[in-house]
Amino acid sequence: MQNAKNLYILSDTNAFTRGELDNVALTEDGVCLEQVAGRHVLYGCFTSQPVNLPAFDRLVMSWNADTPPGTVVEAQARVRVGEEWSSWLSFGKWSPYIQRASVTGSEDAPVFMWRNVLHVAKGRAVQAQLRIYLYTDDERLTPRVWLLAASVRPVDGDSEPPALYSRALHLPAYSQNLRDPALRDGMSTPVTLAGMLNRWGQDVLPEELAQAMLDHGDTDMGTRNFSFGAALAGSLGYRAYLAYLEPERLWQCIKQGNSVGVFMRYADSEEQAAATGKVYLPGAFADVEAQMMALRGFEVTEEGSFALVNDSLAPTDAEAERSYPLDAFWKAYQGLALVITGRQKGRGEGCPHRRHARLRPLEQVGSYIFQDENGQDLPLPEDFSGTLACAVAGNAVHATTAHKTFRFLKHTAQGGVQLPPELFGGKGRITVYAIEPNGCALVGDVHLPG
Repeated sequence: MQNAKNLYILSDTNAFTRGELDNVALTEDGVCLEQVAGRHVLYGCFTSQPVNLPAFDRLVMSWNADTPPGTVVEAQARVRVGEEWSSWLSFGKWSPYIQRASVTGSEDAPVFMWRNVLHVAKGRAVQAQLRIYLYTDDERLTPRVWLLAASVRPVDGDSEPPALYSRALHLPAYSQNLRDPALRDGMSTPVTLAGMLNRWGQDVLPEELAQAMLDHGDTDMGTRNFSFGAALAGSLGYRAYLAYLEPERLWQCIKQGNSVGVFMRYADSEEQAAATGKVYLPGAFADVEAQMMALRGFEVTEEGSFALVNDSLAPTDAEAERSYPLDAFWKAYQGLALVITGRQKGRGEGCPHRRHARLRPLEQVGSYIFQDENGQDLPLPEDFSGTLACAVAGNAVHATTAHKTFRFLKHTAQGGVQLPPELFGGKGRITVYAIEPNGCALVGDVHLPG
């Protein structure tokens, strides 16, 4: 258990013993559904003890869980304002394999959910209590929760910028402008998350993450649901959580070598900054709402101090590695970060995965349908809402698969995919991806005879 000022983390068996277990059992590192006569019960709940926190007006929640298909978890929190506890508020049901949706409440309530953040509209909260429900549709399966966390934004106290030195981490950089056109406008979180995970050799595509964390409950959220982003990293076996971090603690995360995504707001010109009161971040690409950037480190030179970031709004992958003046960076930083501390052994059961398949040509030139290893067709559904893409193998060496040049495709009436005609007539190999709304992907190769 970790309780550092405004951050509370439950992440081992001993920590979970201090809460209330209702139809759930302790595992070696968390909780799962109880078993009766060798079968798991269909639902259960873990509830933490009330937690004392500095006076706050916002709370974010995160969790790491293995949720095989047919299992779901739902995180909730309540807060105490004065002598009164609020009702329990949901951060949404989670699994990559369901149609995930956040819950938005009425802004007239004293405590409400908005953009998957718990807001205290009246007064100050001083305590929080967490709980997480576990569900299964299959008595042979159970979700396993191994991290539950909450962080709050204190309403009192200012922090001084830290005394830092040059420290840089290597994280792959990607531009969201090169990604799936159906997703790219709000894709800074999965693009940043891809770099944070691929740093450890995950080799995931931003589109796989985007499809698996897409929030279907709020059309404005899309892939901006930061709790779902942390949960997705957890489902892949990584220890990940959201936290309100003041500059000193953000610097400590970089010193420790953690992957950190920071949430930013800024104006794209000095004129707009003067008109809106937002911060101007020299060299940044656009004015956005709650953009995530990967923080690679800091640089201290004779010319000044700079924050090193991967800015997904850059026009190309190569241009995404940026440095921004430190003073302006601190002003644009919104205080909220997504932290990943590494991969955990034995976790990631049932996570989204790639499945290799064959591709059979159809009558129309350039059209193919996926097949399983036994030669059975795997037609895409008529209402397929995932991502279809292909990449041509060439002589260039790419640090990660996501650095390749992708073309985004349409599916055919026969449930296949249509490749761009300009790719034919040459020779080589085309790798085709069909990424489902749960983040799983069919991957097959077309070999050109030319």
